[in-house]
Amino acid sequence: MEQSPAATTGATTADDRLAGALGHPQLLLFDRLRDLLVQTGLPPEPDVYDLFWRYLGGLEHAISRALDEALAAGPIDMAAVKQLRRDHCGESDASAIAQLVETAREQTDRLSQHLRDGQADLAIYGRAIADGDAALNGARAPATAGELAALIQPLGAATTVMVAANRRMETELEAAAAETAALRDQLRKAENAAVTDALTGLLNRRGLIEALSNAQMHAADAQQDLSVAMVDIDHFKNINDQRGHALGDEVLRFVGQHLALGVGETGTVGRLGGEEFVAFLPGMKLDAAMATIDRLRGALAGQIIRRTADGASMGRITFSAGVSINHPDDTPDSVIARADSALYTAKRLGRDRVIPDRN
Repeated sequence: MEQSPAATTGATTADDRLAGALGHPQLLLFDRLRDLLVQTGLPPEPDVYDLFWRYLGGLEHAISRALDEALAAGPIDMAAVKQLRRDHCGESDASAIAQLVETAREQTDRLSQHLRDGQADLAIYGRAIADGDAALNGARAPATAGELAALIQPLGAATTVMVAANRRMETELEAAAAETAALRDQLRKAENAAVTDALTGLLNRRGLIEALSNAQMHAADAQQDLSVAMVDIDHFKNINDQRGHALGDEVLRFVGQHLALGVGETGTVGRLGGEEFVAFLPGMKLDAAMATIDRLRGALAGQIIRRTADGASMGRITFSAGVSINHPDDTPDSVIARADSALYTAKRLGRDRVIPDRN
């Protein structure tokens, strides 16, 4: 979260000079990433590489903090990597997605077979009608009632078979429609899960970035203001360490819902990771957004939070926040980074306050 002097003053560091010699600033990350792979003993697989790249890039502070804590606690394995990605990268359960794909494939195969069976039944019926037509219009048409009955009998049998086939097809198509509706519902749930933080029910990082990107495009089209707040629960590590992670989770849920209710239907709140949340407020200027977030800060600080299970006091919970205004050339990461810089100032000045970014 803290910016180095070089980042704030423009001074040139040894890393900057080395990166320049390599030809591109980010090439230096490759050496650091390789060292981290050697240090952890993890395989250079895409999931590991992507997580470490985000960590070393330094812009995703929740990932940086979580991975720092994981590395400090001891060796990490692929299970820990997957958990970090689920918590901070909006990663879906690959096995669940694979199962949905397999279900869709099986349903498609069954429907294709039903259609092939229906085509075969229709072809048989068509041949029976053609044969009857040829007999009726041939050189020797039926001359007696017996001959006519003999001609009509196979047509009646074919019609009976076709009616039964049609009924079977209707039943199979109704079943296929029900399966499709169920699969569509499962896919919708999977899509929601991919962008939802399982702990708080808010948007996760992936969903948050997508929603903020859409809000930025809408703000540009409508020529509207868009303010973004970075919120961090004060002394959250102490809550986890002293009261346990279960209580820490309860605090995260409470603060998340407090923010979501406070910004109303026009605002959006998501959990960036750890104890960090992002709220964005479309159509709101910086000062108005500052006032909104500060009102929520004051309301939270003025409460005694009680544990859901037994009503025991958890004391007072406060947060610090930084607020930035979206610029036309901003990306989600850049506008969040400025809000994060203001948040760092709020922390440095004593916490439990809201600071604007004036850049």
